[in-house]
Amino acid sequence: MKNQIDEKIISAAVNGKTIAKIIGLTDKRIAQLANENRIPGADENGFYPLGATVQKYCENLRSRAEAGTITSAKRRKMEASAAISEMDLAMKRGEMVKLSDVERVWTEAIISAREIICQSALTRKEQDEVLELLASADHTQNLQKTNA
Repeated sequence: MKNQIDEKIISAAVNGKTIAKIIGLTDKRIAQLANENRIPGADENGFYPLGATVQKYCENLRSRAEAGTITSAKRRKMEASAAISEMDLAMKRGEMVKLSDVERVWTEAIISAREIICQSALTRKEQDEVLELLASADHTQNLQKTNA
């Protein structure tokens, strides 16, 4: 019996005002959607097939939502491409460097400084103290100052 009721509702034909109330639009907008073939048109008596109309309207909403997702993805891709181009330009201008290059240069500088300290006239104990002071220094404070 329930299936019979469901079938009757789905296959019912209703006027534009009823469709508008169900969907939450005006009957004028319902007529526009029908003219745009976004929902089935009314028959010669002005009645719309209830089930098919609601189904087609929902399909249109889903396709619009999917189109928005695709548009959003394209926008993110364009923004990422622009960011990469800006980084490439900054690197060419010398305003930005690769982290691997910074690490390599600083590693070489630290090794050179250690060698200079070890080859200096300082005693072995003094050399160890200087190296220990350098190793234990809080370099994050200096980094925070340069980033401020």
